[in-house]
Amino acid sequence: MANVFIGFGLLLIMLIAAGFLAYYFFPAAVPVFRRHAHVPNQGVIKRDWIATGRIDFATSTISEVTSNPDDHDQPAEFKLLVEERRIVESLAGNENLEVQWRLATLREAKAVVKQYHKYLSDHSLVKTVFDETPSLLPPGIGPDPISRPADKGERHDPA
Repeated sequence: MANVFIGFGLLLIMLIAAGFLAYYFFPAAVPVFRRHAHVPNQGVIKRDWIATGRIDFATSTISEVTSNPDDHDQPAEFKLLVEERRIVESLAGNENLEVQWRLATLREAKAVVKQYHKYLSDHSLVKTVFDETPSLLPPGIGPDPISRPADKGERHDPA
């Protein structure tokens, strides 16, 4: 009697192992257990992807940037993200709003930079080269008289 239970136990273990190996090596043979999360929405697209105007920045080193407050002013590489949305009508007739974030195109990045520069100039936040021309000479010493043209026909002797 014990031999029968041992035999059935070994047979059951072999069937489970065979099923696992078949699923592992031939997953297409067992489609019942496959996930369908990657299948796109089967509805009708009523309005295709359009930009919402919202932007964001992403970085691969976000944990390093946010973990230490002293590093907030350190340079890092950021990617400009653009939000898009579309409306899809499901098979039941419900309208679903889908939102995605994608990398910005060059045209979109240039538009953001252009608006940023306009904002800076409108609020007098841009400093030009002429606003901050550093003096190369110490205070009290005028410009080099040799490099300056003579004033109103006067001759200036450097000696």
